[in-house]
Amino acid sequence: MKANDLVELAGDPRFISGIYNYCDRWCERCNFTSRCLTYEQLPESSKSDDPAAHDLNNAKFWEELKEIFGKTRQMIEEFAAERGIDLKAIEDKAAHEEHRERRKAAREKKLTKMAERYAHMAREWLKGEDDDLREAARFDEALQDALEVILWYQFMPAVKIARGFMRNELGVEEDPIQNDSNGSAKVALIVIDRSIAAWGRLSTLLPEKAGGIMPILAHLEALRRRTEQTFPHARDFIRPGFDEVTEHVM
Repeated sequence: MKANDLVELAGDPRFISGIYNYCDRWCERCNFTSRCLTYEQLPESSKSDDPAAHDLNNAKFWEELKEIFGKTRQMIEEFAAERGIDLKAIEDKAAHEEHRERRKAAREKKLTKMAERYAHMAREWLKGEDDDLREAARFDEALQDALEVILWYQFMPAVKIARGFMRNELGVEEDPIQNDSNGSAKVALIVIDRSIAAWGRLSTLLPEKAGGIMPILAHLEALRRRTEQTFPHARDFIRPGFDEVTEHVM
């Protein structure tokens, strides 16, 4: 694409300015490909034939996953109660620890390590179940969808949380809500929400494996709560397009 063509495209009102800055880089599952300049620049072979129809189908997919997220969180709370895990205490401890860590900027990566721990837990579980999952997923589209979500987002919480901490280290005065730290943390939280929903769907579709899935879900829930404590305004951050044009899923 020539420079002049790119400038002309950038001025096209159908594209939402900056929408690609706080997305999850999953164009195949995005609701806004028809309004994204970055997607427009992709090779034609990697695009949908009808971006508008593609966007509508994905909106339905994420809406269904949002419903599962709500049910799964209830399941996590019941699991925590049975095992004597105090999720509220996790919040209180996280808030205290984060307050102390923020005074030591060089050590503000404990939350990132927690997110990395999730990625390791997911990898180990998926590795141990690989043969069974491959066979089962061949005949179950819902199972395929859940696995796709888990695999796509597996490492993203750690990446986005780390970016949020890096912005905090700069010490630059900026808007208390509309800043890159909150934007990055919001993407991390959305990814965690969707991962919780996907693992919840997996435990429903494979009830015989729920025992191994629940510790992962409990860890994700603790990660979600601690991330919200660390970045209390992240959910309020307005992402261009996703939070402005329409009420986006999760």
